[in-house]
Amino acid sequence: TRFNILSQAGVAALAQASTPRVAALACGVNVSGTGFVVGAGWVVTAAHVVAGASVVRLQAVQGTVDATVVLFDPRMDLALLHAPSLVAPALQFAAPDPERGTIGVALGYAGGGPLVIIPAAVAGSYPARGLDIYGRERVTRHILELRAAVDRGDSGGPLVLEGGRVGGVVFAESRSDAEVGYALAAG
Repeated sequence: TRFNILSQAGVAALAQASTPRVAALACGVNVSGTGFVVGAGWVVTAAHVVAGASVVRLQAVQGTVDATVVLFDPRMDLALLHAPSLVAPALQFAAPDPERGTIGVALGYAGGGPLVIIPAAVAGSYPARGLDIYGRERVTRHILELRAAVDRGDSGGPLVLEGGRVGGVVFAESRSDAEVGYALAAG
């Protein structure tokens, strides 16, 4: 079936309540990113969004709640936040990982602004060699290359597929092509 603009809007509407803005105070600097609810009071985001954070807050539909970083993986660029007072539906991960040509939407708070819906298509899936978030250690991550205009602030947001499941965690934008972004594969 063709995933048209109406389908994209429907998938995005289902995921909006589950996609809070992540605001962190790290080393005296305000950092903004995106996260998504994976269970009652549990939110996944990109580790670089909360690296060194002394304060983490989630701005959700219900309002702003405090969160604690409980798992932090600088190699994979993933973090798990706990916010017991957050009330939002949980998103489920897709299995298997989406293939080339799979379409969906990425949700994020580009530039710390309002939630944006970014049309996205998987252009490829592969192991990518790079550095951890501190630029110190070589790592290999299984990533999805997206045809999507990902921007700063979208990091940690979900790539939501047509069935409403999360196919990946957005973590980077291309430095050479404004229409390319990257997500960690959900698997």
